[in-house]
Amino acid sequence: MTEMPMHNDNPFYGYNVAVIQDQYVGRGAVGVVDFLLPHVKPGMSVLDAGCGPGTITQGLAEIAVPGKVIGCDLEPGMVERAAELADGKGLDNLSFQVGNILDLPFEDNTFDVVMSCAVTEHLSDPVKAMSELGRVAKQGGIVGITRTDWSASLFAPPCPAAERFIDLFEHGFTTQGATMFGGKDLPRMLQEAGLKVEELLITFSNAYMPEPGNPMVAGWAQWIENLPLFDRVIEEGLTTRNELDAMCAEMREWAAQPGTLAATGGCRAVARKE
Repeated sequence: MTEMPMHNDNPFYGYNVAVIQDQYVGRGAVGVVDFLLPHVKPGMSVLDAGCGPGTITQGLAEIAVPGKVIGCDLEPGMVERAAELADGKGLDNLSFQVGNILDLPFEDNTFDVVMSCAVTEHLSDPVKAMSELGRVAKQGGIVGITRTDWSASLFAPPCPAAERFIDLFEHGFTTQGATMFGGKDLPRMLQEAGLKVEELLITFSNAYMPEPGNPMVAGWAQWIENLPLFDRVIEEGLTTRNELDAMCAEMREWAAQPGTLAATGGCRAVARKE
């Protein structure tokens, strides 16, 4: 993938849709990229490739000040949202721009730290993206990546609709040559990209809610309703709109219970450019 994948003239993954963007606004550097934060120091130059609405990037900028921090994303709407959310935060060292992780608009050896969070799973050639991240990192610089692996997931109480969602979502990704099940391959991919893996964490992103309202699974219902990916799986005969509507209702009912747990797997790695 060198350009944004489309379906019926709409971005395939739906990241131009406000309700989808809203789900990423709550993510911050603390809690999402904790593994990388010890490597970010004041005065360092940092790139967040595939920054989304930039809330993680803001956290990196706060740590790296006065160092220059840039967030780039392929989706122009995300870049606009990121700039709006950062406005008034006093982060003069932070900027956002449109950029493709497969062809970054930066010179070789530019950044002390390069980071990409939950991006490479969308790509048919993730190793190329990791090589590009390494290209723009300085000699001896750090490349930090998180990569999802939904082949490992937990739901309590059981939620068949959520499990079906994951199956259909993964099929949608495979139509683009991508996968949500590839986190386990992250160390190998980084090595193929010419980077030395120094740290690796196996993680579960989780939402345990003692009170009613599980945001992870309820949010997946919004994905079904807004992502062209699901139009594609309907066209392929893997599901119907009626089934998807029933899944949304089941997931919302499940999420409204107290004491629910939803957890999905992934890998986080710190690598170095030698």
